[in-house]
Amino acid sequence: MKRTPAKSPPVRTAAKKSKEDDHVAVVDEAETNGEAHAADAPAPRASTKRRATAETMAAGQRDISVSEFFAKNRHLLGFDNPRKALLTTVKEAVDNSLDACEEAGILPEVWVHIETTGENRYKVGIQDNGPGIVKAQIPNIFGKLLYGSKFHRLRMSRGQQGIGISAAGMYGVLTTGKPVKIVSRIGAKKPAHYFELQIDTKRNKPEILNGKGDGVDIDAGEAGAKFIEKHGVEWIDVAHGTRVTIELEAKYQRGRGSVDEYLEQTAIANPHVTLHYQDPDGKVYDYPRAAEQLPPEPKEILPHP
Repeated sequence: MKRTPAKSPPVRTAAKKSKEDDHVAVVDEAETNGEAHAADAPAPRASTKRRATAETMAAGQRDISVSEFFAKNRHLLGFDNPRKALLTTVKEAVDNSLDACEEAGILPEVWVHIETTGENRYKVGIQDNGPGIVKAQIPNIFGKLLYGSKFHRLRMSRGQQGIGISAAGMYGVLTTGKPVKIVSRIGAKKPAHYFELQIDTKRNKPEILNGKGDGVDIDAGEAGAKFIEKHGVEWIDVAHGTRVTIELEAKYQRGRGSVDEYLEQTAIANPHVTLHYQDPDGKVYDYPRAAEQLPPEPKEILPHP
């Protein structure tokens, strides 16, 4: 049987291979030149249209209210977390009570009442037996930031800037929507002035919500007692003094840095104070005064010559 030799694959000649290589080289060169031309080509021009002009930017400029600023930066006032918010609210109110009593030469008696109204929600009431506040000044003291009598005096006091208690009230309104409630009386035979108010953060002004914008006067005696009972006004009947009630979102806890510890230390550091405290659990603490004499009144320093 005659065997047929297997056919070998065709072999390219040197000339044919050379032509194919030249073609590939030409294609590569063309692609390279194309990329080079693309790189050398100028980039498309960005739009030169302005997003804002000096006029439109000027139209957006406006004053920033003090209360509006602090409403957005509440951490600067000590309201950066719920636990600290409760402590700051109590401290500011107690400090105001002690300052008012000592300035009027009255041995202070202070009542602090904290009541749970919901989950992480508390109603804080602080009352004193101080000289009271005249009616016209109550809205500004509790409903306007940077308003007070102590900033321009050159003598030591607990409160100084006119921010604390009004900031606490603002925090309460922002977190719960509940107004700040104030009752103040300046004499046994004088009516008590009752206000429900909140801060207008845009204008840094108080908004009075009751009594058609003027508050309500509560007469002394039986008529006033009936009004207080009927409307649920929180007030311990004293001849003169002030009570502020603020509802806020907060967190109550015992131990270090708590309201309990602060009030205990306040009673120790101020032996001339009688302090009554009811915690959210209903437990009552009484700290009777150990001294019947007020501390020396601080003297105002003279301005530098």
